Amino acid sequence: MAEETCDVVIIGSGAAGLFCAVAAQALGLRCTVLEKAAQFGGGTAGSAGLLWVGANHLIAADGGSDSAQDVIDYLHYVGSGGLDEAKMHRFVREAPGALQFFAQQGLPFRLTKFVDHYYGVAPGGKLEGRIVELPPISGRLLGSLGDAVALPAGPLYRLAGSESFALGGANNPRTWDAAARRERDDPDLRGAGAGLVTWLLKLAADGGTVLRTGTAVDRLSSTGGRVTGVVTTDGTRIAARHGVVIACGGYESNPALVDRYEALPGWQSMFPETLTGDGLIMAGEHGAAIDTIANNLSIFLGFRNPDERPGAVAVCRLSGIQELIAPHTMVVNRSGRRFADETFFQAMAPSLRIYDTMARTQPNLPCFLIFDHAYVAAHSFGGRPPGAPIPPWVARATTLAALAAQLGLPAEDVTATARRFSDDVRSGSDTEFHRGETSWGQLRFNAQQTLGTIEQSPFYGIELHPTALASAGLRTDTDGRVIDVRGRRMDGLYAIGNAAARKETGSGYQTGFSLGSAMAFGMIAARSLADKKQGLANKK
Repeated sequence: MAEETCDVVIIGSGAAGLFCAVAAQALGLRCTVLEKAAQFGGGTAGSAGLLWVGANHLIAADGGSDSAQDVIDYLHYVGSGGLDEAKMHRFVREAPGALQFFAQQGLPFRLTKFVDHYYGVAPGGKLEGRIVELPPISGRLLGSLGDAVALPAGPLYRLAGSESFALGGANNPRTWDAAARRERDDPDLRGAGAGLVTWLLKLAADGGTVLRTGTAVDRLSSTGGRVTGVVTTDGTRIAARHGVVIACGGYESNPALVDRYEALPGWQSMFPETLTGDGLIMAGEHGAAIDTIANNLSIFLGFRNPDERPGAVAVCRLSGIQELIAPHTMVVNRSGRRFADETFFQAMAPSLRIYDTMARTQPNLPCFLIFDHAYVAAHSFGGRPPGAPIPPWVARATTLAALAAQLGLPAEDVTATARRFSDDVRSGSDTEFHRGETSWGQLRFNAQQTLGTIEQSPFYGIELHPTALASAGLRTDTDGRVIDVRGRRMDGLYAIGNAAARKETGSGYQTGFSLGSAMAFGMIAARSLADKKQGLANKK
């Protein structure tokens, strides 16, 4: 077997792996990043690229204020019973310093106008300042690595998340016009998650980190109970003097593991096909413990757009930030009835897990998106520009009853549901589920902006599928070190990002939690590895 040696092997090239690599090299460690896919970026590349960091230095510089205690109070509310108190406090304490550290490495973070999801409801919630991002960056700055970053379908990734939001989001033609102008000005410009990956990849490459795509890790190697490196699927052994960091995401694209840890029939993955739980499997072979997030609320609804990847599997698009917040849409269950406020995915999530003990089924799965011609004329569907024709793989009919028959739904109930909803729209308020009336929703749009009758023929419908961040991950301590089934730290093995159980943020979901944690624990793990190297040097 071919053999190589470095200080740290990092498995995965999403935000967690690249943040860790940038920090580790700045602290004097020689790193090798191994990416299973043909391109860098993992799940991060297709994300909004937003990081949630409470009490950060940018807030103070902008004349605002925040406190660690307010951040803790907010996390207690959002994370509920799913928190590991020690990990949560470490996250709160370390994330602001990590943001400053990476800014010093050359990442020009900036504040956004995004609001805490539970602002006005949760103690410690903040109107703005906790969600930060990076500006778009040209891929040309990566040189030969420029084509090695995975890019999402469509043009909107050329905008930063805050820019897209300010322009009205995917449902506003202004957003598409701005993205088209960016493409003309610089065809290689990347914002959002793809931009974050590009920024980090540039720092890692400039700092001498070895970066490899198309290199899957088959297993971990160990000596005397200590993890000492990895073996790739082509038989190459790479020794790691100080440790291995698992940062290859969750198992969302592995049907067997989804069946084992989730209870959501019809699941589709919003992540690349390569996120198959490799970290859980290889660490499990060495006795690693698995933690689960009870009452996981990081659940969304969406569907695959087959046109995005002809002949391959497209990722599940999140409808909650595009179709479901727009007027002239509704979501119904198998009984043809609405069951939650469609505009607030946190209201949809627990409704999807409801179980009917008599029928022995989850009554709200499967569920279906219903919309009419008024929606089609003005809004975006499936990643297409507003007003674009609806593709042929979407069911359609001239009446709601005929559409219901195509979808296998009770025609009378679908028709009655649409009639009641349209009557509420005319009265100015959704009396059934108060659509758009949450504090979070009202801060994003006037509640009536999401209300629209469903009366204009033709009518359209498509089955929506649950998708989520994995409920299970590797158990880790506050340094990111993996814990075994006996509760002992596993020497030489770390897990960060979505490969680790998200106990620092717990059960709830907030935009930016995952990437904020990836940054913080990427830094924490790198520092722990650097301390280990220094300790060995001192012994000599």
